[in-house]
Amino acid sequence: MINIAILGTGRWGSHFVKIFLNHSDVNLKAVCDSSQERLNFVQEKYQIPQTVKLLTNWQEVSNIKELDAVIITTPATSHYNLIKYFLNSNYHILAEKPLTINSNNAKELTDLANKNNLILFVDHTYLFNPLIEQLNHKIQKGDIGDLKYGYASRTHADAIRGDVNVIWDLAIHDISIFNYILGEKPFQVRAEGQNFLSHKLIDVAWLKLFYPSGFVATIHVSWLNADKQRKLTMVGEKGSLVFDEMMSSSPLTLCRANIHQDVSPMMVDGYDTENIDFTPFNTLQLMGDRFLSAIKTNHQPRISTGEFATELIQILEALDISLENNSAMVSVNYG
Repeated sequence: MINIAILGTGRWGSHFVKIFLNHSDVNLKAVCDSSQERLNFVQEKYQIPQTVKLLTNWQEVSNIKELDAVIITTPATSHYNLIKYFLNSNYHILAEKPLTINSNNAKELTDLANKNNLILFVDHTYLFNPLIEQLNHKIQKGDIGDLKYGYASRTHADAIRGDVNVIWDLAIHDISIFNYILGEKPFQVRAEGQNFLSHKLIDVAWLKLFYPSGFVATIHVSWLNADKQRKLTMVGEKGSLVFDEMMSSSPLTLCRANIHQDVSPMMVDGYDTENIDFTPFNTLQLMGDRFLSAIKTNHQPRISTGEFATELIQILEALDISLENNSAMVSVNYG
């Protein structure tokens, strides 16, 4: 059994309470939140037994005997100090994305985890989604030929954060997917954003990422659009693969068009669409199981590592620089 404490009982933290409370390999030792009201709500909702400590002071977590790991789902602005504290206390860490809001801090935490031989596991949720794995498998198999470009749209009008802007909140998902599938990182980026809501954060943005292979990714994110979208498309020379999370019955589709390029004007001779079969799953449960496996084996997939997370933060920092400089093209500094 792995003894775990959870810090933060917001939307994401509550999901982790649900997953790990009755997990056969986990002994949930404590749930911590600065709000007693939130703790009471989560305790009642998930019927948390008296054996689980409910704490409002996060420092009390380190007093729990035989604790193995801490799950951190607090605001991103608090991650660095919390993760550093618990790594220095010799606990494995599962952190909600982004790992930190500063790439130098992310590097420091990664080095600290490696030095202490601890797992620092970052929840890049979509990379544990079996449909994204299928999408990647079909691309690597050549089902749509050489990749040309991709685009994604991720919008909603709920769960608006106050710690990071919409790019750090939403676009990080799609950037992680593009990087994972392409096996490369963008070398230049450009961002355009606006602030429509009554706060100082960018809440709508349009992004372009340029990769060494020539692939270009375009991403639109918004906290303002009530038309909830979760769609990513990879376009190749022989077709397209579309991952649309809002199409619950058929979220992954392979589309082909027979384009005759040897005539003028070019002609399209029919379309072919294939819905990819899948078995229902819980991505967060799968990700959680990988975290537990990493602790047991002392080995984790690169997509969950501090190194991978740091690269994403460096990209986000470059996008912020572009925003601050009238959407200028910015080279990403991976130093």
